[in-house]
Amino acid sequence: MQLISKILVGYDGSKAGDKALEYAIGIAKSFNAKLYILHVIEEGKIAIAPDSTMYPSLIETMEKQGRDLLNKALENAKNAGVDAEALLEVGTDAAETIINVANRLNVDIIIVGSRGLKGLTRFLLGSVSEKVVRYANKPVLVVH
Repeated sequence: MQLISKILVGYDGSKAGDKALEYAIGIAKSFNAKLYILHVIEEGKIAIAPDSTMYPSLIETMEKQGRDLLNKALENAKNAGVDAEALLEVGTDAAETIINVANRLNVDIIIVGSRGLKGLTRFLLGSVSEKVVRYANKPVLVVH
């Protein structure tokens, strides 16, 4: 029985995201697992009303940036010899979207980066990683 055959990594292009991707690639390579690299565009964080004329072009720009990030991440995975697929999703909440995609794909583990916080808050996870850990019904690896 193979313990890990499908991995989902949430990727946003941040330093923590880069570390999470690096771990995910290493684990996928070790287990010869399929790697899904997910970038989420959070509609809830866009400060323009959906009925604004600027909204479609802003979403289009964010999708292009997301695809560019995913293409680089996918290239890193492929160069490491990992079977990988890039996914771009638009959702109202990144954590909820990560969990929904993980369930839909029936992955064995979710990998996310933590936030680089300072002071007392360094012991707390970023809001997305904290929500994924709290609500996912799959194992979650948070990479610092």
